[in-house]
Amino acid sequence: MEKRVKSRETRYGAGALLILAISFGVAAIIYGGGILIFEPLGLLAWILGPLGAYTITYAVKAREDIFYYMSWGLILLTLGLTSALYKIVNPVILLGLLLIVLAVVGSIAYWRRK
Repeated sequence: MEKRVKSRETRYGAGALLILAISFGVAAIIYGGGILIFEPLGLLAWILGPLGAYTITYAVKAREDIFYYMSWGLILLTLGLTSALYKIVNPVILLGLLLIVLAVVGSIAYWRRK
């Protein structure tokens, strides 16, 4: 018989699924209630922005593969911000900022391992 051990650790997938469900729910209320006009890029911002923020938070909190989760969190957050702010900020500027931050995170990972 297999014995299961309960753990207080939250797996990334469970938290990410929760964030996605909440994001879809809030977006449905916002768009369905007529508060905002539906735009496909806006929907991407509602999904990728919170998921990226959660991934960064998970990387800092879990300390498990911190640079992997941090990099993907930054990519998702930047894509979400680009989707939300493309009318205000040039997406190339956000892409440039992402590349700089990823280079810094990568160099920190490299120097930490040495």
